[in-house]
Amino acid sequence: SGASAIALPRRAVFLAAMVVAASSAAALHRMSSQLVAAVERHSVRVRPAGAPIHAADGELLFSLLGELRLDSHEPLLRELPSVAPGTTPCPADVGAAVDLRAFVGAVGASAAANPLLCILAERLSSSAVPSELDDESAYQLVHHCLLLDLVTRALAADPELAAAVYARARGTVHATEGWWRPLGIFELAKLKTVEMTLERFVEHRRAGNLPANFGHIGLPFNILEAVMQDLKLGFFTNAAAGLALSLASPGMGSAGAPGRGATLSGDRRRAVRMHMPLARQWRDLYVSWNLAFTTAYPDLPTRYGAPLLAPCVLGAPPEEFMFHRVLALHTHMCLYVLRRSSEHAARADEAQPTAAAAAAAVASSEVAQLASDERRRTLAALWGDINLDAAWRYERRLRLAPLVWAARLRFSSGMAARRVPYPASLILPPPARAERPRTKARGLRL
Repeated sequence: SGASAIALPRRAVFLAAMVVAASSAAALHRMSSQLVAAVERHSVRVRPAGAPIHAADGELLFSLLGELRLDSHEPLLRELPSVAPGTTPCPADVGAAVDLRAFVGAVGASAAANPLLCILAERLSSSAVPSELDDESAYQLVHHCLLLDLVTRALAADPELAAAVYARARGTVHATEGWWRPLGIFELAKLKTVEMTLERFVEHRRAGNLPANFGHIGLPFNILEAVMQDLKLGFFTNAAAGLALSLASPGMGSAGAPGRGATLSGDRRRAVRMHMPLARQWRDLYVSWNLAFTTAYPDLPTRYGAPLLAPCVLGAPPEEFMFHRVLALHTHMCLYVLRRSSEHAARADEAQPTAAAAAAAVASSEVAQLASDERRRTLAALWGDINLDAAWRYERRLRLAPLVWAARLRFSSGMAARRVPYPASLILPPPARAERPRTKARGLRL
C-alpha cells in the first residue's frame, strides 16, 4: 500500500542513521582505547615496579597544584579524592583513588554524547591527519584534564571554596612579575573576561540571587573574541560557526519556544544556570567549535582543549555547562599564564642566546606557529566543515536571519570559492546545500 511504501524508506533512513552513529561511536571508542594504552605504557616506565599503573599519579597532580600555589590550600585539598577521604592528603595521595581507565572512559562517554565529536572521530579514522600525541604527552594531558575535573567539581559544589580558590589563583598570577608580557591581546582579553565572570559568580552565589539577564552580553562578547582570533588565523569556516553561537544569547527564545532567564540552582551549590535557545544543540556546537579553535595553540593542554574535556564540563547539563566551563577555564588559564611567564623569564635570563635559539623562542611563543603547519590546516578544514554544517542547521532552527535582514552584508570565506549574500544566512551554508532555489519575493537563497 501507499502507507507501507512511505514507511519503508523512513525505516531505511533510520537504520542507515543508526549504522552511521554506531560507526562514529566505535571510532571514538578506539581513540579512547589508544589513549588508555599510551598512558599505561608511560606509567610502566615512570613508576616503581609493582606500583599500580592505572591509579592517578598523585605527585604529578600535586605538582600541578603547586604551580598554582594551591598545594598548601587545605580547604581545597580536603575536597580532592585521596586514600583517606576528608583529610588533608599527602602529595602522593592526591587523586590516587582515581582509576585513569575509568576517567578516560568518562571523557569518552561524554564525548560520545556529542554527535559532532562522533562525526569528527569517524572522519579522522579514515583521513590522513597524523597523530602527534606520544605516550608521555598522553600521560601529561590525562592528568591535566583530571586535575581540572577534580578542582572544578569541588568549586562547583561550594560557593565559598570557589571564592577562596579564585582569589588565591588570581593573586598568584597577578603577583608574578611581568606575567602579561608573553601574552597576546586575545589571551589578555580572554583572561579579563573570565575573571569578570567569576567575580560575578562569587557575588551572586554568595547573595543567593541572579539577574535574569545574566550573561546576555558577556557570553556573546566572549565568543566573538575567539571568532576574531579565528579570522586572524585564517580559519574562516570555524569563525562563521562561532558567529552563529554568538548571536544565540542566554535567555533568547527559539522558534516556537519562549526564552528563560538565568537562575541559580536551588541546592547548596547555588550553581549558575544559563538557558540557551535549543540548549543541547548549542552546547554540542560550542564544544566542537571551541575544540577546533584551540588546536592552533602550541602548548599541549590548550591544543587538546583540556578545560572542555573534563567530564564535569563536557557532560554537564546544558543549563549548567557554562558555569562549569568558566570554573575549569580559569584554573587552566592560570596554569597557562604562569608557565608562559616562567618560560619568558627563563629566556630573558639567558646571557647570550644564539640567533637560532632566539628565533626559536620567538616562534614558540606565537600561536601562529601551529596555525601555519599542514596538519593544523588539514584538521581545520575537516573540523571547520563539520562545525559550519551544524551551525547552519542550528541557525535555521532558530530562524535568526531576520535579525540582520537590512544589513546586506557579505562574508568571504577562504574555504569557499563563492561569496554568500546576507542575510540569507548569518553563516556560510554548507556546499552540499548551496544549490537551493531562490525565493520569488526577495531573490535570496533559503
